[in-house]
Amino acid sequence: MPEDQACASLPDDKTPEPPTMPGRLIAAIRHAIGIHEPDRRYAPHARVMAGFCAVLWSRFLRFDPASPEWPDRDRFVVSSPRYRVLPAIMAELSGQAPQPPHGAHPAPPAHERQACGPNGQGLGAAIGMALAEYRLAARFGRSLVNHRIWALGCWTELSTGVALETAALAGELALDRVTLVVGLWQSEREQVDAILPRYSASGWSVRKVDAGNPEQIAAVIASSQRTHKPCLIACIATPETGPLPPFIDDPGLWAGAARRGASARRSWLRRLLKDRQKAEFERVTRNQRPAFWQPDWQRSWREEGAAIARVSSAFAARRGLETLHELLPELICLRSRQGMAADLSASRRGGGDVELNCNTQVHGMAALLNGIAQHGGLLPFGASTIIAVDRMRPALRYAAMTDQQVIYLLTDDNLPSSDSAGGGRPVEQLASLRAMPNMAVFRPADHRETMECLELALRRTTGPSLLTLESTPILSAPAPERELHGLTNLCARGGYVLAEAQGARQVTLVATGHEAIVALAARKLLKEAGIAAAVISLPCWELFAAQKMTYRATVLGTAPRIGIEAASGFGWERWLGADGLFVGIDGFGASLDQPGSPADITPERICRDAMRLVNPLSDTQPGTTGGNGAPPPGMASVDASV
Repeated sequence: MPEDQACASLPDDKTPEPPTMPGRLIAAIRHAIGIHEPDRRYAPHARVMAGFCAVLWSRFLRFDPASPEWPDRDRFVVSSPRYRVLPAIMAELSGQAPQPPHGAHPAPPAHERQACGPNGQGLGAAIGMALAEYRLAARFGRSLVNHRIWALGCWTELSTGVALETAALAGELALDRVTLVVGLWQSEREQVDAILPRYSASGWSVRKVDAGNPEQIAAVIASSQRTHKPCLIACIATPETGPLPPFIDDPGLWAGAARRGASARRSWLRRLLKDRQKAEFERVTRNQRPAFWQPDWQRSWREEGAAIARVSSAFAARRGLETLHELLPELICLRSRQGMAADLSASRRGGGDVELNCNTQVHGMAALLNGIAQHGGLLPFGASTIIAVDRMRPALRYAAMTDQQVIYLLTDDNLPSSDSAGGGRPVEQLASLRAMPNMAVFRPADHRETMECLELALRRTTGPSLLTLESTPILSAPAPERELHGLTNLCARGGYVLAEAQGARQVTLVATGHEAIVALAARKLLKEAGIAAAVISLPCWELFAAQKMTYRATVLGTAPRIGIEAASGFGWERWLGADGLFVGIDGFGASLDQPGSPADITPERICRDAMRLVNPLSDTQPGTTGGNGAPPPGMASVDASV
């Protein structure tokens, strides 16, 4: 296997430690592992990496114990539970955290990253941090942004799909500020040798090192810093031939590393004070938005509202993203080959390269977004298709677990229109996404709701937000009642009365997305039939569920309810009650453009079933049957009651 050769000696500018120093550092780390790691399965693996951590933190890692949140510090990421104890131990030994009680498991310091989520997600997030560092350096220069990302993981993570996808993207972009380190036993070397060539072929510098040889580790780290490729270091554990130096509690072991980090930070602060972008750099590193961005945002889409009143929600989101590119310079958008932003107008991007095409590597794209959010300084957007959600799900779950502000824009582009097109509509995806804790799912109906949901996603900083967008244009005008509210964000409560009944409510139509416009047309037919119907738009279930019970009761009313959504009805009983009906799609292979199919969601069909719900003993009136003429097959009077 082709392999880069490590340097045999230390760089000239590195003063070698006294001969006994590496052994004393390793002994201190191993002693701390024995105290803080209660799981006997993980302790041996953590001890294997004690030598690497001792060399990295004492000679190379760029950090200042007095300022843990220094923006230009190196990031140290732990991806595998095997090494979960190491960040806190290293922070404690180097003076960054208080001494915990004896036997307690120390919590990781805020400035270090504990990424022990779904397998491989930590490695993908580390590469995303390297992408964030690269983009910030391109904007502010290497005088302000010049740090590295070190990720410590298990060798089994290297073969996961997310690690391979993000590694390919890192090699393509030449993200040379990231180094992945994996530990393994000598008996596992054969399996690792089968994986490493994939990283070499992706443009990585791959190296092997004896985990018990501090000088060899130092030479490999120094050599990896000089390469112009992302680097992967495999630390191979060998049997110990002699006793380690006895542990001596010496607080001065790390004093040299602390002085080195403090000196580097002082030099950086002097450069920051002289830099003309100081104020802007401090704003983005604190994840603050520009002043007055929200009024400018609302004014921009208000001015062009009439021009895009009947466009699809996907097109409205494109226009909104173009505007946000101008208002928020920190915005970065990663997209798949068929993502919503694929045709973003180059004339409105401000000349900056703010997008990255990840092709079909959507899982790797979602993992990079998590790393960008964790790094700070950038606002990550991801654009893909709803059909790709299953490939992205582990990364979505990781974002929700770690409370990261990531915004996903998922469209229904290129969905099959019939069962002969293959695949089938992903009717179950909305229900599964809504079931994910800390994930806000938005399904806007028109351009107005799309802009409001984008604004809510930008304001939500405690977790990811996901917008599902439709490429079908709106054929009928939205409800004129909306214009009476001015710039009030009605979606902020998750659900609201889109059109009230004229008189006492007899039926309530509850819809999301494009189906809210269909419900407005059904309301008009019901009015002609003498039935007073109200239309409720429910763009975000999570926000609506968080409202007071009195507000929800006022919006939903006491009349019988019909839920309308081009997806599975799973979960709709929450809003429809025991006597409600659901009009949607509960199976694969249904075609939206085939009259009479279960997926044929039309105003006539909704009107017919509403009349049966209001007058269960009466026949359907001839004038309201519409094109179908009979109850939809597979649903006895929309017998999906929930």
